[in-house]
Amino acid sequence: MLSLQDSVFFEISIKSLLKSWSSNSSAPVSKVNKFCAAAASTFHSTPGRKSAIMSSITIDPDVKPGEYVIKSLFAEFAVQAEKKIEVVMAEPLEKLLSRSLQRGEDLQFDQLVSSMSSVAEHCLPSLLRTLFDWYRRQNGTDDESYGYRPRSSTKSKGDEQHRERDYLLERRDLAVDFIFCLVLVEVLKQIPVHPVPDPLVHEVLNLAFKHFKHKEGYSGTNTGNVHIIADLYAEVIGVLAQSKFQAVRKKFVTELKELRQKEQSPHVVQSVISLIMGMKFFRVKMYPVEDFEASFQFMQECAQYFLEVKDKDIKHALAGLFVEILIPVAAAVKNEVNVPCLKNFVEMLYQTTFELSSRKKHSLALYPLITCLLCVSQKQFFLNNWHIFLQNCLSHLKNKDPKMSRVALESLYRLLWVYVIRIKCESNTVTQSRLMSIVSALFPKGSRSVVPRDTPLNIFVKIIQFIAQERLDFAMKEIIFDLLSVGKSTKTFTINPERMNIGLRVFLVIADSLQQKDGDPPMPTTGVILPSGNTLRVKKIFLNKTLTDEEAKVIGMSVYYPQVRKALDSILRHLDKEVGRPMCMTSVQMSNKEPEDMITGERKPKIDLFRTCIAAIPRLIPDGMSRTDLIELLARLTIHMDEELRALAFNTLQALMLDFPDWREDVLSGFVYLIVREVTDVHPTLLDNAVKMLVQLINQWKQAAQMYNRTQDSQHGIANGGPHPPPLERNPYSTVFHVVEGFALVILCSSRPATRRLAVSVLREIRALFALLEVPKGDDELAIDVMDRLSPSILESFIHLTGADQVTGEFPLHLILGLKAGEYTPTSVRMRKCVSLTNATSHKVFLKHPKSFKVHVLTPWLVLIAIKK
Repeated sequence: MLSLQDSVFFEISIKSLLKSWSSNSSAPVSKVNKFCAAAASTFHSTPGRKSAIMSSITIDPDVKPGEYVIKSLFAEFAVQAEKKIEVVMAEPLEKLLSRSLQRGEDLQFDQLVSSMSSVAEHCLPSLLRTLFDWYRRQNGTDDESYGYRPRSSTKSKGDEQHRERDYLLERRDLAVDFIFCLVLVEVLKQIPVHPVPDPLVHEVLNLAFKHFKHKEGYSGTNTGNVHIIADLYAEVIGVLAQSKFQAVRKKFVTELKELRQKEQSPHVVQSVISLIMGMKFFRVKMYPVEDFEASFQFMQECAQYFLEVKDKDIKHALAGLFVEILIPVAAAVKNEVNVPCLKNFVEMLYQTTFELSSRKKHSLALYPLITCLLCVSQKQFFLNNWHIFLQNCLSHLKNKDPKMSRVALESLYRLLWVYVIRIKCESNTVTQSRLMSIVSALFPKGSRSVVPRDTPLNIFVKIIQFIAQERLDFAMKEIIFDLLSVGKSTKTFTINPERMNIGLRVFLVIADSLQQKDGDPPMPTTGVILPSGNTLRVKKIFLNKTLTDEEAKVIGMSVYYPQVRKALDSILRHLDKEVGRPMCMTSVQMSNKEPEDMITGERKPKIDLFRTCIAAIPRLIPDGMSRTDLIELLARLTIHMDEELRALAFNTLQALMLDFPDWREDVLSGFVYLIVREVTDVHPTLLDNAVKMLVQLINQWKQAAQMYNRTQDSQHGIANGGPHPPPLERNPYSTVFHVVEGFALVILCSSRPATRRLAVSVLREIRALFALLEVPKGDDELAIDVMDRLSPSILESFIHLTGADQVTGEFPLHLILGLKAGEYTPTSVRMRKCVSLTNATSHKVFLKHPKSFKVHVLTPWLVLIAIKK
């Protein structure tokens, strides 16, 4: 795009462009006081600002194409950045900058930053210099003394307005830093492609490490934003370290050495901790091996400081840094555990750390570190030491401190992953003993809950999944069956919400993994969301197709599958009895009650379990519950107090309509019967919502029919010379169509126009579906066709009774057309003639004004149902 020889010319010209922009921008850069004085008027009058700024930027169209693109891109960045700063300045001071500036909040700006990353591949040094020039101008400095400058202090200035102005100016500085870091994070990734001179690297390092310095005595409205900016610069350092590790290491060691030479004080301790936190996003490069070794040589230097330092807080900060760095290594390491530098690092730290962890003041911070050290150790080292630490973890699961019990549980499930997935267990007897000790601690026999309590259930799900990966039979019979109360009689069956929730979820996860041939599950990571907004989490997509007996046999779960389906049936029946039917919005006990007030105590975990059960359908179809009963249950849950449960139930009904041809008629008729029996017009809002859902269910059938027709069209003439009738569609559909049409005719009699319009939608959807299915009409005629055919004559036969044909003046057509009053107000309207056309959506009534003739879209039989007696 742009050659190295051209980059200097680009840099000069784009700096002049930047100067032109900054001098014409209505937001002063160096004179921030004037900017702040006009803040209230400037920040709320942004329309047209972008066009004004862009008009002041001139780019010579005769330059080289690559240079033109880059200049235009940077000019757009300058404009968009100023616009975002204005938005931030108009927001309350308490609002965190990440809420407005983080990646994902503005897709257009995200795309612009990504484009700058692509451009950096061709002119990174020049782009970096220009970015720094923009940064300096935004901060009102033209030299290299820029950096964070707190404008406010804890001391009262005696002038509230003056202090607020300082906070506002400080917020602007922080917003500039935020945007600057977003771009740096993206463009610095291109250093391996386009080398950067050392002075530029040092400029980035100096700026970042200035933001890691502890601000003694600072507190104010922007404290949270100051921490966010420090984290952003830590992310910049993490990116830079991937290509310039030695420079980053040297800078960190130098800064740490300076601090260690100072006399220890609370300020020095906090400064050291802030410096350590600046390396939190540094990640070890796994290859080439030279980079891997260099990283762990640096880790050994930090480990030596960890062993020497006496201060508890610094020791804990270093432990936290080691954990952040080692978890990704533990997830990826294989033969690297044999590299001497890693082996030495583990042996150097393990024994001392293990001994310190027995002290209460250190255990919370050091348990994760011991876990990571074991996870990156050699196989024999792990097997010799993990069972001792495992017992410590199990003993802390019931710790009164919820933080400690949570740390112990997370340590346990990472160790279990290494033991089962990477090392592949030990002998059967030893493995069985280890697993039973873990299972007994987590899921005590005879208990209704799990240990520890109030813990995210996904951790327990992962633990059982890891075990099932190598010991499927053990996981199913010893854990999952016990959690689901498989084999218990009706009299002894009780709902244990958390245990059953875990059991059902893990069964679905295991079956899905086996069907998709996922292989070994990944090691649990922290799922870090970077301060810039970039996320490292990958969302797993699960199957939603029904697990059949044949598929269960293929994946080796046919022995367990029927019993899980029977357990699901029992769970659903008990839940419906306890928190299903009694909590419908039509129930008298639920009237005038808020969901938050009702979904509390013992009900909450039961409703969580109910959600899981409904989400499992149609993946699992309960064995023992008839189709009619299941559809009735799902339909009833669409009027449940819990919003999430309502949505899940309706999604399941839609899935049945789309993927289960044999169920479609039953779903439609069952849903209609539910509305007629449970909802009725006593609950007008519920009735309208139910009819809307009915329309969506019919739409799902339409989509399925359209997909089938397209498939048949593509195969037309290939087999037997022509298309075939749908093998899974039941014919005729007259019964279910009559049920739906009868229901629509009933609600056409509603006194509410909105409800009547929904009834019309139902009838039209039925006609569209009828046409798609190509069902022969025979003697049947659709209700909407009958009404279209007869409405004009019926209307004319009694229109004179209403006086509409004699009245001169305003006729309330807005009631008929569904318009708001005032949208149509003719001065003199006279009904003359009604004509029904073939298309139901284009019926017309010809209305005549004394002086002119006007035509309006109208369905004749809507006139009938809108006329008041």
